[in-house]
Amino acid sequence: MKQIVFVTGNQLKILHANEVLNKFGYEVVQKKAELIEPREEDPERVVIEKATQAFEVLKTPLIVEDSGIFIAALNGFPKTMVKFAESTIGISGILKLMEGKDDRSAEFRQSLAYMSSEMSAPKVFSYVDGGYRVAEKIQDGENSYFEFNKILIPPGENKTLSTFSKEWCAKRDAQANKGNIHYEQLARWLDSL
Repeated sequence: MKQIVFVTGNQLKILHANEVLNKFGYEVVQKKAELIEPREEDPERVVIEKATQAFEVLKTPLIVEDSGIFIAALNGFPKTMVKFAESTIGISGILKLMEGKDDRSAEFRQSLAYMSSEMSAPKVFSYVDGGYRVAEKIQDGENSYFEFNKILIPPGENKTLSTFSKEWCAKRDAQANKGNIHYEQLARWLDSL
């Protein structure tokens, strides 16, 4: 299998990436790097900055990934500022903001960027994983490591992400977004070079 360096401290991102990329003959290997987290609302802009920073440090072909949660009734808040929202108002604050809202729809917007020495700028791949709903109350479960998992209900389900395993979430993401997920876009692009 061809290896791709994935600059992240998040082991779950490695699981998600390999769920898709292994089918195309690629395997991601994790590398960590101290990066300054850009303050941008658009995941595409975030990954461009992160890929450029990471490449300057590691000097090897690599990918970085970023995402945001966009809640329609809150004008897209928290967008890419998920950690900020968690550390300030928390998910209970999100639910408070959602009180009386009929539109409980939310979506993940996810982007990744690939960078190598042959490129003048990172190549970006993005997709939207939509159809989520914001729950009425917090639901704890085995997959509660990420606070927003306790309030986001995936399409076609009645329970929050926190009640499903990490492996189920990775498989669901790959299957629900087959043909469109950014990891698949990357694999097709790399194969075309």
